Formats: sequence, C-alpha cells, structure tokens
Amino acid sequence: GSAQKMHAPPSVASTSGGSGDFCGGNGADDALQDEVLFELLEGNRKYVRWLRDHRQSGDGGGDAEARGDGMCDYLQQIEEDKIGKNRAPLRPVQPKALVISCSRSFSPMDHVFSADARALISIRVCGYTCTGADSVIGSVEFALAEQAPPVLMVVGNARNDVVAAAVALVLQRRQCASPTLKQVSNGFLKELKNSSLIKLLEDAAEDALQQQPDGTFDEIVDLACRMNVWRTIETLHKHSQIVCAAAAEGSLRVVGAYFDAQTGGVLIMGEHPSACEFTALNPSGDVVRTAGDQPVPAEEAHAMLVSGNNRYANGKGGLTVVQGDDRLLKQLSEGGQNPVSIVMGCADSRAPIEILFDMRPGDLFVLRNAGNTCPHNQGSLLGSAEYSVTRLHTKLLVVAGHTKCGAVTAAIQAVRKNKDLLSMSGSIGELLIDIVAAAKRAIDELPDSSLAEQVKLATRYNVFNTIRKIIQGSDIIYTGVKVEELQLIGAVYNIFSGEIEWLGEHPDLEPLCQRHLPMHRWRNTHHTLIHDVKDPTVSERARRVITMLRQGNDRFCAGRWHYRTPCGLEGSAPPCAVVLGGSESRVPIEDLFDVEPGRLVVQRVLGSVAGLKERTAYSSIQYAVMRWKPPVLLVLVESSSAVVTAAIEELRGHYLPRAPVRAVLEHIMVSAQRAIRQVEEDSSLTAAGREIKAQRLTTELNCLYSMELLLKSKVVRERVLSGELELHAAIMDSGTGKVRFFGEHPRQMEIMRAAELRAKTYSTGLSATLPREDWGCPFEPLGDDDPALVLPNVDSQSSSPQKSRRGKFATV
Repeated sequence: GSAQKMHAPPSVASTSGGSGDFCGGNGADDALQDEVLFELLEGNRKYVRWLRDHRQSGDGGGDAEARGDGMCDYLQQIEEDKIGKNRAPLRPVQPKALVISCSRSFSPMDHVFSADARALISIRVCGYTCTGADSVIGSVEFALAEQAPPVLMVVGNARNDVVAAAVALVLQRRQCASPTLKQVSNGFLKELKNSSLIKLLEDAAEDALQQQPDGTFDEIVDLACRMNVWRTIETLHKHSQIVCAAAAEGSLRVVGAYFDAQTGGVLIMGEHPSACEFTALNPSGDVVRTAGDQPVPAEEAHAMLVSGNNRYANGKGGLTVVQGDDRLLKQLSEGGQNPVSIVMGCADSRAPIEILFDMRPGDLFVLRNAGNTCPHNQGSLLGSAEYSVTRLHTKLLVVAGHTKCGAVTAAIQAVRKNKDLLSMSGSIGELLIDIVAAAKRAIDELPDSSLAEQVKLATRYNVFNTIRKIIQGSDIIYTGVKVEELQLIGAVYNIFSGEIEWLGEHPDLEPLCQRHLPMHRWRNTHHTLIHDVKDPTVSERARRVITMLRQGNDRFCAGRWHYRTPCGLEGSAPPCAVVLGGSESRVPIEDLFDVEPGRLVVQRVLGSVAGLKERTAYSSIQYAVMRWKPPVLLVLVESSSAVVTAAIEELRGHYLPRAPVRAVLEHIMVSAQRAIRQVEEDSSLTAAGREIKAQRLTTELNCLYSMELLLKSKVVRERVLSGELELHAAIMDSGTGKVRFFGEHPRQMEIMRAAELRAKTYSTGLSATLPREDWGCPFEPLGDDDPALVLPNVDSQSSSPQKSRRGKFATV
C-alpha cells in the first residue's frame, strides 16, 4: 500500500473517474480542454499564414529580435522559478499540451502552433510511436505527474518517412509492386526488416492496405500515417495507468492530429474512435519481467538493487508484492523469466534476498547456501549461475554476505581453536573449509581484535573469495567478465539496519581475468568535470556541422535567432545531424541552434536517454542513422533537470515511480550512483557543495552513459568505426541556453573494441568460452601514422581523406 502511494501523482491518483459521462469528465475540464485546442488551432492558422508569406517573399526567417529576447526572458524565468518549495515554481505556468510527434516532422510543434515554449511539452521519436513501459511512455507519465497538462496530442505528419518505409516493406512481403522511396536503396529496406521500430508501424501499414487496397503508394502512406496516430493513442491507453485514469476522469483529453509539413496546416482528428472502450481497460500501471523483455545492462541492474535496498532500509519497501493483479500473475506464470541479476547469498533466515532488495518476483535469480560460498567448480551453484547467464541473459551477479554470519563465525572459532574441520560430523566441516582462508586472513590481520571484529573482516574477504572462485571455476562466467559482458559485485547486508554495504568488483579483477579491462577502470575512476572543447571533431564534415551548431547557439544566446521556414521537404539536402535531447527542456532544439527545421533530426525523451536495445528510443536513433547517414550524432543534456533530481531521489530510496518512469530513471541512476559515490569520498565539500556536485556529475555521466549504450549498437558503431559518423556530447546551460560541446566519449575506442570483441566471442551464443591464457593488452593505442587508420573517399563532401577508427583491433 505504501509503495502504491509513493508513485501515484496527486492529479491522477484516483482511477474511479470523475463525475458526469463515463467517457468524459466534468464541465470545467471540458471547457479548459476545448479552450486549449482552440488556441492551438488559432496558433496553427497564424503559422500557416507566416509560412505562406515568407515562402512568397523568399525570406527564410522572421523577426529575430522579437523571438530571441522572448526566449532569453523565458530561460531566465525557468531558473527563477526553481526557488519555490521543493524547487517548484513560485508562480507555476501550466503547460497547455503534451505533444508526441516525429523526430523528422520538419518543424518543432512550438512553431507549428505558434506557441510559447512554456505552453508545450515535446516528445519526439521517429514514427511518433511507442510500446509498453518504454522511455516514450515514461516521458509521458513523468510530464503528466509533474505538470498535468490538460491535453495530450499525438501528431502524425504527411509523407512520414518511417511510415512509408513500413508500407514499402509490407508491400514487398505481399510481393506487390511498390515505388522505391526517394533516396532509399533496396539495401536499406533490407536492413529495416529486423528493425523493431518498423515492426511497431507495420500494423498501421497493414490496416491502411486493408482499407485502401487499390490506392496509390502515396495514398496508402497517407492513410497509414493517420492510422499510426490511433495506434499510438491505443498503446498509451493500454500501457499507461496514468493516461487511462486521467482520460477516464476527464482531467486529460487525448487527441490525434495530422500535420502537413508542406502547407504547415494541422488537422485535429479528435479522440480515438474507441475512446469510451479504453476507460474499461484499467491497466495495472506496473510490470513484471518476462522472457520477452530485453536484458538489462549490469550497470542498470546494480542501480536497481541499490535503489531497492535503500527503499527497504528506509521503510518504504513493498515492490515485492504483486497486488492481486491477475494479468501480472498470468504474465509471471506463462511469460518465462528474465531476471536482472543473479544473487548468491547466505541461507541465513534473517537475510531474505528479494525482500531486502525490494524486488519483484521475476527480478532476481537467487542462489543460497550457508556462508554464501562456492565449494565446487562443477557444483549446482555454478551450474545454476551459468544457466541464468546463458539462457536468461543475466548480466550481473551479486555475492551477498551479511553481518553476524553463523558460518563465518564458526570458521573463525575453528581457526582460533585449531579445530580439524573434517572431523566434524556430517557435511558442515566441508562447508566451513571453503571459508577458512577468509577466516585465517582476518585473524592474521586482526590478531588482538574481538571475535566480532574478526568476523566482520572475514565476511568481506569471504565475499571476494567467492567471486574469485566463481571466475576461476566457470569458463562461461570467466569469459563474460573478460569481454566485459558480465559484472560480479560484492555486498554485505547489515541485518540490524537493513542496509547493504557495496564492496564493488574484485580488487584483483584484471589479474583474475588475465586482461586489461578498460571499462572496469572507467567505472571505478573519479570523473573529472568536463569543460568546453573548442574543436572536438575529427572529420571535416563533422567539423562543419559542429561549427554551424556552435554559431547558431551563439546567435540564440545573443537574442539574434529567428524562425526559419522548413527545409528538406522536396528532396533537398538531408539532415546534417541527429540530436538526442531531453523532453523536460521546453526549448525547441532547432531554435537552440538557430537552424532551419529539417536540418536536424531531433529526438526528445526524458533525460536524453538512449534506452534499451530494441526499445522505441534506441531503435529510433538507429533508424535515423541508417536512413540519413548524418556526420554527427549529438547527445544533448540540460544542466539543471528535474529528471536527474528524480533519479537521485529514487536511488536514495525516497521515491518509487511507476514502471514506465522507472525504465527511464534506472538508466540515469547508473550515473547518479557513480556521482554520489564519488562525492561521498570527498570530505572537503559542504553539504550544499556535495549536492550541487552530485547533480552536475550525474548530468555529465548520464550524457556519457547514453553514448556508451549507443556505441554498443552495431548500426552506430560500424559508422563511427568507418569514419562516416561522429558521436558527440553537449550540455545546455538551463539559465542561459549556452551549449558546451565536449566531444567524443573519452573511452570511445575501448567501448567499441569491447563491443566488437563481444560480438565475435558470442557469435555462436552466450555459452561460448575463451581459453584461459594471458592475452597481454590487445588495446594498444594506435599512432596517427598507422596506415590502418586511413580510409580514403569515405567523406564524399570533403577533399581530405576520412580517418577510419577500425585500426588493428579488427583482427582481435
């Protein structure tokens, strides 16, 4: 019950519906929503007139000073509004609408509706689509809970490139003749056949073909674009309890709209044809993990366990309860399992694993024995762990000891008394033999200390000994750690306070694996705050793009930017960059860089997260990179973000959001955990200084973590390696709009090399193993004079040769 209250936003806490009609709300809500829609339509008419006038006059821009000064005032107001209670606005400005649109819609919706940036919250992904509990729905729920706009609008756009690709693939599958998409090769369509983004749009394409079987390709695409609006709205109702409940009570109106980028006009399509039926859906608002879910990276799984234990220790646990939801129970019983972590813990009845980590059924793969030890190389514990790694795709293994451990105490007493353990009755002696080494070491280091102090130290050594035995005893786990696919982390549970002391990875991990582990070093090294890099690029194409963005941002900050007419509508130059930004920022990214709409593909989701593989946000980025081949992919974060604050609060166990928001915050908690650990080690900081530095470190590390996930994508990685694409990071100052560019990830080559090595190692499956031999260091730095670095003619728009990143490691 307490956990449920923690994540129920006040505005939509009730699911019983409001007064009046079952499909609607009360008169006051209806009147407000009607007024908002009318204002948006009036704003769109103004935009259409402006667009027509400027196209006729040949003027690509508007009144620079008027627009620029307004935005600068707005940015200052954002910062001033954070001085209210709990950093809330003193005079809050409620946004009029939350808008989901396409990353390639050619114009930001703020322009299309002639709206002040404070009026709209913008979420953008290729294909304006979503799926259950992904970062798009998480962004929607976070915005509704925090700011409660009265209207949620899904805006499709005419001639949508992604929808057209889905229609073309469906026609190919039906062996129907279909025109080739402009500037798109059959090879590209072949690449898309396994795209999870395209799979989300195929239902709309099939629906359009059934309704208009004799239509032209353009007519079918036009209808499919409209059907995709309805599909996205349906998905929001089916998978978001907040959306469904707010729509049922009438505090939120969910409508579809259709935007014609050529004319600038928007058609409001209204509510979903089955809107009344959706009120009976009542989705649970929660999820359980099943075999259909994507594996969770070890870093995110670790953050989930840290957050869960902090909730438990703070008395705010309760996630372990599946609250009588038959749908969740059915998923749990029939959907298979996909645990986020293996936990090898002690059998002590005072250390209940799922409860102390506050995790749900299906989240953990638990192995337990007395003393949390690993007695035999081929025993059931190792075999069970290997099963979870190879069959369930688990990426994290935690060895959890606990205070006052009876097995460790018995081992200490046996060593003190020089007892022959094999003479003990039964199998207890054999069990304690595996703990004796830790007991002897503790006694040797603390010979004059109390039994309790020796047990405490021996417990820590026993955890690390178990980690060592697992790596030495399992070729499968040894290989996973060696190629940095798996992480093994030690922990000690305090049975009095309920808190976990995290010991981290084995201190001698590299010698155990006989290999230099660059990402292990990166995770365990203090992050130095980054300053603006003046020339962060490698290629001439990327340099021109970054220079254009930097100069445009300078104009924005000086108040000299202006509205521009969209470009790229009729086969002109493709987008020069893909920008992954945050939906919590209200500033249109095209305005921030003062570029023509259409020059950028802009994706906006909560926290600028890349998302998990095969989820909407991740697949959207992959599609944009494949489709438009930009020279730059920019990850842009905001210096002061409510979502970073929320992630830190969740990590500390103070806040439990609903499942879709958790999917986003778990990504950011990876960086928050590292930032907090680093700040806590700095005793020179004041309390305020620690909090400010934790926020800033989390922001920068989150930007870098999104880059790490993107570099694991084969689509992104191959283009970076070939020199076609550069992946850059940037931070926007929330108060001034100034963007600091700080170049590529400092460990970019190591990330890509590790990803290539994993792909090669696991080409036959996760059961693959590597020989136990000393590899030396396969990651030698390459000099600029190495001939393997040069790949001529990659940059078709530059006379200078483009450098390839592949280098020598391609043969590893």
